[in-house]
Amino acid sequence: MPETIVVSKGHGLPYSKGLMAQSLSATGLSLERSFELARMVERRLADEGFAEVGVDSLGSICEDVLRAEEDEAAVRRFRGWWRLERLDRPLVVMVGGTTGVGKSTIATMLAARLGITRVIATDVVRQVLRAFFTHEAMPSVHHSAFEVGGIEGYTEQAGYVATATEAIVERAVSEAKAVVLEGVHVLPGALGPELRSRCVMVEAVLVVRDDELHRGHFSHRAGTRPGERYLAAFEEIRVLQDHLAERARVEGVAVIDNANVDEALTRLMQLVLDAVERST
Repeated sequence: MPETIVVSKGHGLPYSKGLMAQSLSATGLSLERSFELARMVERRLADEGFAEVGVDSLGSICEDVLRAEEDEAAVRRFRGWWRLERLDRPLVVMVGGTTGVGKSTIATMLAARLGITRVIATDVVRQVLRAFFTHEAMPSVHHSAFEVGGIEGYTEQAGYVATATEAIVERAVSEAKAVVLEGVHVLPGALGPELRSRCVMVEAVLVVRDDELHRGHFSHRAGTRPGERYLAAFEEIRVLQDHLAERARVEGVAVIDNANVDEALTRLMQLVLDAVERST
């Protein structure tokens, strides 16, 4: 099959089924189906004799294939992802939630779909603070969020971490690089309006509303994070979840019930695409 060169900003690279499949998977399609559609796009480029194709024209061809093989909803989701590649401000996704609700899993899966290479956990930030400040100087960062002394202690700890989190977002914005931040210290509505104006901000709080399902998440923890420790503090973890969900409600931030990973990821992905559409 003849090779087609995809041209963007004066530079060209051969059409890649793998890259196109990644783009198509951002619409919620499985990787297998996305790769199948990417092959259809490749065949169409060959059949129509494209030696070169511009990025915008390639996007239109993909939309035609999606429209014929899927539906208009898939076309709209793809169009939103296509806009994401052309944002004049970097995308910043912040995923909050208490312990054991699946933040790391969802954040990593989202980043993979969007092609984002920076995924930062606020627990890592807290670990750095612990290394630099003694227990006497900053006692709250030396405890887990659910062990630090109720909501008041958590708020103090989150405040310390928030300073570093804001610096991370500032760096991402100044470098025009997309980033996903996840963690219990991601407070809904915490970032100021000036920094928000310089990026495309997407915020969500993950919860697991079903007590037993949430409790079951801890039975799979192993190694240095044994489940017994979390189960012993389960009521404190649930109180913190209620607090974060209420703060999200007050700040107008989406609360996503992670009863099903695929459905939660789809909901978060839609929040991203909606934000991109509003910003373009």
